[in-house]
Amino acid sequence: MEKTTLKAVKDVVGILIEHATKVESSLQTEKKMRYFSTKEVCNFINRTTSTLYKAEEDGVIKKPEVNPDTGRRIGYTLEQVNLLRDHFKIAPKLKRNRPKEHLGITTALYNPKGGVGKTTTAVNIAQYCAVIGYEVLIIDMDSQASTSAFFSTVGNGDFDENDTILSSTLDSEETTLDYAIRETHFDNLQIIRATHHLSSSEFDVYNQVSSDDIDLVKYFQSLKVAIDSVKGNYDFIFLDAPPSLGMNGLQTLLSVDNIIIPCPPRMLDLVVTKQFLEIATQLVDKHSNGKKFHSVKVMVSMYDLKKEESKKLMKIMPAVFGSHMYMNQMLYSESVVNASAALQTVWETPKPDKHTTENMRMLFNEIICDLVVSNRTTI
Repeated sequence: MEKTTLKAVKDVVGILIEHATKVESSLQTEKKMRYFSTKEVCNFINRTTSTLYKAEEDGVIKKPEVNPDTGRRIGYTLEQVNLLRDHFKIAPKLKRNRPKEHLGITTALYNPKGGVGKTTTAVNIAQYCAVIGYEVLIIDMDSQASTSAFFSTVGNGDFDENDTILSSTLDSEETTLDYAIRETHFDNLQIIRATHHLSSSEFDVYNQVSSDDIDLVKYFQSLKVAIDSVKGNYDFIFLDAPPSLGMNGLQTLLSVDNIIIPCPPRMLDLVVTKQFLEIATQLVDKHSNGKKFHSVKVMVSMYDLKKEESKKLMKIMPAVFGSHMYMNQMLYSESVVNASAALQTVWETPKPDKHTTENMRMLFNEIICDLVVSNRTTI
């Protein structure tokens, strides 16, 4: 049998992606956020339709175009919604006392077990926060770059290590993250992308450590220093953590004040989560003198109400976890799966599933409130 190479398979996969993006138009076109209806905008700004139309007449926002086929308005962009918020001086509920100040809350979503909804949660909560008026930065720390893919076309090879956190951590060329921050198709939501370079950087760190060419303490703190330099510009900074507790993983843990641990109510996931927490505790204690976090909580994810094992575990999890678990859960949803297949979320699909969005709203509002309350000493 003829031997082959990894490169040969890699080239074939690249060809497949190229063909697939030509067939699936939603994967190759420029990302665009959906439009909001008049009713949705009035709910956002807590104003009547007549007040909204008057704002149009006064030039606060442009009057939406009309669909020639239906004769109806095509709707409003998120940017227009935020212009209206500024005009009416409307701040998100938890910022009403100090609307001009940024919360600067840093949170990592972490669980090395695959299929637990880590990236799904990271992208959806970041987008939700932006939709309701917060200013958000999402940092992709996973070399698989799944989070980054939600904000760009598939197979886009235009990004390199200079678009990642590496210039401020491994290379120490930058003291701030401004160089890597990019706009997204969501108003008030920016991103620092990931590439495969994050994976290879692990080996670079190991090599430098073995040759005493790197100050390990300084390296593990470098991401926190870089994030601290920009967090005053944001209300929330979410990090989609790597799928392991290697150099980048530990660096991620030490850079934030809060951790969300997505975990489905399945025995295997609970076992892996416990193992992750054991190792994380040892590493954090060793490299940070027992760093304490403002909030560390398990978030039940991928909860399938049809699975008996999950339902049985959910009867005891709240009592066992207590305050270490969010009371709302992210339910398994076909609409989320279908949207993800097209690299979209429920917030940007043309007709969002109301049951799914309401489930996420309840969960994310609980998380947002917890993060703000837990971090008040630093705000």
